[in-house]
Amino acid sequence: MLVTKPQTRDPLGPLDTITGMISGLLLTLLAFTVVFSVLSDDVSFMGVGDDEVCVTTHRISTIESRELDDADRQDYGIARHVDVEPAKTSLCDEKAGVEAHTWGVLTELPSFFVFLGFILLTRRTIRYAQKHGLFSASLADRIERLGWLLLFGLLGAALIEWLAEGQLLSDMLRDADWSSGSLGISVPGVIGAYGLVSIGRVMNRAAALQADADATI
Repeated sequence: MLVTKPQTRDPLGPLDTITGMISGLLLTLLAFTVVFSVLSDDVSFMGVGDDEVCVTTHRISTIESRELDDADRQDYGIARHVDVEPAKTSLCDEKAGVEAHTWGVLTELPSFFVFLGFILLTRRTIRYAQKHGLFSASLADRIERLGWLLLFGLLGAALIEWLAEGQLLSDMLRDADWSSGSLGISVPGVIGAYGLVSIGRVMNRAAALQADADATI
C-alpha cells in the first residue's frame, strides 16, 4: 500500500502570482508604449511622446469664488448646503523644448519606476525564499533592505517630482519659483515600507530561534 505525502501549499504562492501579474502588465505596458510612441505621434506615456508639456497648480484658477444663486444651483444640480471652490488650473506649453519635456517626464515617471522596481525586487525576494526557506537570516536581511529601498525610493521620487513641477511652473508663471511644485508622498507606501523593515527584523529573530531549535535536536 502506497502512502502519499499530503501536498503542502506554497505560503508565498498568492504573493508570487499577484506580483507576477502586475510586473508582467507594467513591463508590457511600458514596452508597447515606448514602441508606439516612437512609431506614432498620437501615443504618449507619462509625458513621453507628448507635443506639449502640461502642469496643474492651485496658484491660479479659471473659476472665481462667488456665491451661487438659486438659478446656478438648479442648473448644475448643486444642493443648498454645498459650496463650490476653485479647482486646479492646467497650464500647457505648446512650444516646449527639450528641457521642458524632461521636466514634464520627471513629474510622473519616478513614482512609476519606484513601483515597478519594488515589484521586481519583491519577486526576487520571493524566489529567494522559495529556494532557501522562510527561516533564514539572509532572507530577513533582504526583506529589511527591501523596506528601506522602498522608503528611500518613495522619498526620492517625491522630491524629484516636486522639483520638476516647480521648474515647469517657474517657466510658465511669472510669480512662481523652483519650489512652487506640490510635494506628494504616499503615506500608505511609507507605512508599508516601515512595515517591511519591521517584518525583516522580526524574521531575523525568528531565524535565530529556528537555528537554536535545530541545533538542540
